[in-house]
Order: sequence, then C-alpha cells, then structure tokens
Amino acid sequence: MTRRRIIAPVTFGHETLEATVVAADLAAALGAELLLVGIVPLAPPDSANGFGSTQAQGENQRMMDQLMSERLEELTDALPDGVRWRTVRSWGPVGPALIDAAREQRADLVVVPILRESEFSHLVHDRADRYVLHHCDVPVLVVP
Repeated sequence: MTRRRIIAPVTFGHETLEATVVAADLAAALGAELLLVGIVPLAPPDSANGFGSTQAQGENQRMMDQLMSERLEELTDALPDGVRWRTVRSWGPVGPALIDAAREQRADLVVVPILRESEFSHLVHDRADRYVLHHCDVPVLVVP
C-alpha cells in the first residue's frame, strides 16, 4: 500500500485558509496524511540604526516563528476528526519553500491557493502559486 500525503502551505495570509480546508477534506476522504507546512518569511535586517542589527533581526524572526506556531495550532485545532495530520516548518519565499517541503516529505499532491489579482499586481507580488505550478514534480490542486 502506498502512503498518500497531501501538502498545503500555511502562511500569514488569509488565502491559505481555504486551501487548508480543501486539503483537509481531501485527506479525510482519501485516508491520506495532511501535511501543513508553516512557511515563515525571513526577517529583514533592522535598519533603524543605519547598519542593521542582528539582535533585532533575531528577535523579529523569533516573533514571526512564534506567530506561525500559534497559527498552526489554531488551524490544527479546527481540523475535522479523523484527519491524520502533522506540521513542519520552513522559512523563506513561499514557492521555493513549498517545493522543497513537497520533495523532502514525498508529497503526492500539493494544494495551493491562487490569488486573484489585477492586471499589473503580478509585478509586485510573490507568486507562489505560479512558482509551484511551474516547478512541482507532483500534481498541484489550485484553490481559488
């Protein structure tokens, strides 16, 4: 019997919630494991003093890591009974972090949200959904 693993990103954006719900429903229906990947952005250097402070950067990163822990806990508490799940953490841009996690965790399906955007918003946004579609080795389900 092959293991089935469905992977979904969890970020600080509200758009990942719907993808998580769909991924959880699929995991329950298929008897698959749901893997929630908490992707934390890397804290930029604090440039308040003109040089940047690694101490302030470290504190900012710890704060973002704590916020992600709380977000993951909140999401997993809301998962329906019968869903086998676990969480992993990753850092950096969402697209590459999700692809790396999918490969490392041997995912069978990746569920990502797609952002509705204006004609020019792709010029300023990190397009994780497009990155995943172009670089993923396994099927991708895109959730509007």
